[in-house]
Amino acid sequence: MERGENPLSADLGNILEFLSSLRMAGKAYNTINVHRSMLSMTLDSLEGGAIGEHPLVIRLMKACYNKNPPQPKYTVMWSPDKILLHLSSLGSNDSLPLPVMTRKAVTLVALASFMRVAEITAINLKSLVFSEDAVLFSLSTLRKTQRSGSLASLSIKKFENPLVCPVEAIRSFVNATAALRSGSAEENLWISVRAPHGPVSSNTIARWIKTVMKDSGIDTDIFSAHSTRSAASSQAAKDGWSIESILKTGSWARESTFNRFYNRSGMVSDATAEITGGENGSDS
Repeated sequence: MERGENPLSADLGNILEFLSSLRMAGKAYNTINVHRSMLSMTLDSLEGGAIGEHPLVIRLMKACYNKNPPQPKYTVMWSPDKILLHLSSLGSNDSLPLPVMTRKAVTLVALASFMRVAEITAINLKSLVFSEDAVLFSLSTLRKTQRSGSLASLSIKKFENPLVCPVEAIRSFVNATAALRSGSAEENLWISVRAPHGPVSSNTIARWIKTVMKDSGIDTDIFSAHSTRSAASSQAAKDGWSIESILKTGSWARESTFNRFYNRSGMVSDATAEITGGENGSDS
């Protein structure tokens, strides 16, 4: 190989054959598109442009889309009421063991805020400000749809029922863990219920939420922790929230994204308990 020669030079035929093989293997469009992006970033430009922008690659990707377009993960959705009824039956926050209190608080935040698991994980403890009717806080990382700008500031309103109020659940968790915190645990809201009580990962947050879902009678073999985002926002749509408030709270850029992949308001059973505290505020 001559000096300066790029060993990853592009060959259009091989690229088209590789992407076609993914389609023939039944891979989803999004999976194929990730591979296309990877090739575009890794290999040399082709005919003066990025590989992903070559007319034949674009044509192939359109064929992949038409053959197997992206599908919503869920065609039906559980009612948040199942979780709220279960959590209400546990009693007051202060009477709960720390692991139960922690799982309760995390799950209520997920339902009240429509946040992704990674965003819940990123709530900054020192940013918490409690008011008479809400809690305000900031995230320590950008939200998924953000590319620049300041970190998001969000709020969650109180619920009338204190047994399922996310604001009171957060307050109880902060008070219960105050003496356990040190170092980096003084920055992150969520910490491990086991010594040495350090900050937890998104996987731990997801596991806590799924435990509550399972205890509430929701099939966690079908529904992931991320489904709280769809369940809560679908219930909000059913309860008459404006689409603008739903998109802002859930950090969706387009109504079409919400309707296609998350909104299952026509498939959520009627709620019999308080699901939301009204339309939440969210500023990015």
